[in-house]
Amino acid sequence: MDEFVLVGGSGFLGTATAQALLAAGARVTTVDRHPPAEANTAAGLAWIRADLLTDDPPELPPGLVVVLLGASEPRPRRPWTLPVDNAVSTARLLPRLAGRRVVLTSSVEIYGAVAGPLREDTPPALPWTVEEIDDWCARARELARTPCPPWQAAPLARAMADADPTGRWTYAMAKLAQERLVAGTVDPDRLTVLRLANVVGAGQHRVVTRLIRRARQGLPLPVTADAVRSFLPADALARVLHDGIGPGVWNVGGEPVPLADLATWIRDLCGASAPLLSVPRQTPDSSGRVVTDRLAAAGHRIGPLRPHLAALAAEVDDGTPLFRPPLPVVVPPPPANPDLVAARQQEALASGEVKHGNRWTRELTERLGKELELDDDHRVLVTASGTAALRIMVAATVGPARPGDVAVLPSYTFPATAEILVQLGYALRFVDVDAATWTLDPAAVAAAIDRGGVRLVLGVDTFGNPCDYPALRAVCEPAGVALLADSAAALGSLHQGRPVAQQALAHSYSMSFAKVVSAGGAGGALVLPADAAEAVLATPAGWTRSELMNELHAVVAVDQLAELDTLVRHRAEVAEVYAAAAHTLPVGVQRVRPGDRHCWVHWVARIADRDLVAAELAALGVQTKPYFAAIHRGPLGGGERLPVTERLDAEALALPMSSELTVEQAERVVAALRRCLR
Repeated sequence: MDEFVLVGGSGFLGTATAQALLAAGARVTTVDRHPPAEANTAAGLAWIRADLLTDDPPELPPGLVVVLLGASEPRPRRPWTLPVDNAVSTARLLPRLAGRRVVLTSSVEIYGAVAGPLREDTPPALPWTVEEIDDWCARARELARTPCPPWQAAPLARAMADADPTGRWTYAMAKLAQERLVAGTVDPDRLTVLRLANVVGAGQHRVVTRLIRRARQGLPLPVTADAVRSFLPADALARVLHDGIGPGVWNVGGEPVPLADLATWIRDLCGASAPLLSVPRQTPDSSGRVVTDRLAAAGHRIGPLRPHLAALAAEVDDGTPLFRPPLPVVVPPPPANPDLVAARQQEALASGEVKHGNRWTRELTERLGKELELDDDHRVLVTASGTAALRIMVAATVGPARPGDVAVLPSYTFPATAEILVQLGYALRFVDVDAATWTLDPAAVAAAIDRGGVRLVLGVDTFGNPCDYPALRAVCEPAGVALLADSAAALGSLHQGRPVAQQALAHSYSMSFAKVVSAGGAGGALVLPADAAEAVLATPAGWTRSELMNELHAVVAVDQLAELDTLVRHRAEVAEVYAAAAHTLPVGVQRVRPGDRHCWVHWVARIADRDLVAAELAALGVQTKPYFAAIHRGPLGGGERLPVTERLDAEALALPMSSELTVEQAERVVAALRRCLR
């Protein structure tokens, strides 16, 4: 019986290869940190669980070792992760490859921007020369002698990514580095390098499947002008492995296809009328003209792509999960510079300077003030949580409740908004939100104030959508009622072109794991009038003694605050995909007032059969969450009837949202949602 060991075998290509090899009667073992597909396990696939970056590389069972390590997404949000996933992880594996028969799956991307045709001996044209990549590999081998989690590998990986300002060739350099690392360990007569063309299959969410989905929706089909690509059906790799292939370097793919022809074939296949959209080349690109004469001479022929398209179109969105493992509804933003974050935190721990008021909390306070464009009459405090910021804000400005004092607030909000008011002694008067923006309805606030007893109004910038501050001030100021803002989700939002920071008497923010800027999972901030800030810090009962942020969380927040514009832009790209789809789906969406900028902490839709749709999305690998539960329907309510809030309570469903999501992932979420709403 043939035996194969697939290292990194739980991804798309590994799953398809294992399935085909098992069907051919081979014994197959997968080595991966993620579990393999259940169907493959049921068919006899063995799994060795290992994270090569941090675990000791495991002993590999007998058989041909097929190295499939690495991220297949060539344009991740953080390009420096490509050298980590593709090359550093491979460097960790090298001791287990010595003396073994090895097949390395590489990519035709390694040729870079060189003019075609692309043969196995064509020198690459990349930002780094082969010699520079070899120098990098020497450092990678040294680093890989011991476990190297991503934060430890980041400086070396960033050196490669920084050499490619366009981001176009980082993946190619990482794959070439992977080739050079393995070639330096495995004897040439025992090493086969397969430079794969663009792999296509129902589980590979790249150009072919994206075009199929867009054609079915009647959307324009974007193709790079004059671009040509070679393609490889996912099961073809298994056939090459099973039939056997000798040592050396091999290009593996079918006849090159103009992308305009591919889009036309797909449009015709789907019976669509979608127009082709020619996209100009943004950077030097691959010629795409891959030559596979050597492979054909060895008896391996990859057929043309077009006959595979009908079967592929039938498999796309056929009910199988679109994400494995499932895509979380919240993906916290990781540090932009994890190595610096780790070093700064270790320095704080070693020095003992971990309490609030040392270097990093001071720096965060200063940077936040600049980011929020505060004038000299306002001051920032950074806190241990968003809830702490809320409580301090109310205590510092309006103070604890006097007998009979009422606070007006929305019911459609996170529970902490109401809870801190109860803790401070206020009676709660819930009012409805605007049907379009889901923020406080000024008319409802005016009616609540007219009932008397109101000392403060607490607005909420729902999911990052700014309140209608001019209208709320016009209601509150004549009545002598303080307007405060729970801006927990609004760090990164703009109201009429200005940061959300001085539109109310005071604002509080959260830096929890879900927010645009996360202070290591927990943290907050508030903007106060300067005199109120000084007073609350000096008051023994001012709620600040144990509620201010420490240095360890501030280190993370400083790192992420520097990336705020980028983080917001990434979220806006995802929101744009969702919003475009919503125009053709039976869903309601949150509207943004002209002149405002939503930072999209969450993207939430109103869906009539929410719970059923949520269950179906979960089956497709898309996690969701109903945001928010109406507070007035719980023990803090007083029997109010709030029609808009109650509809949101029944229908609101958050889709996955993060600065880490790519546009392609957002398109897959939309595909899943369309399937559920058919």
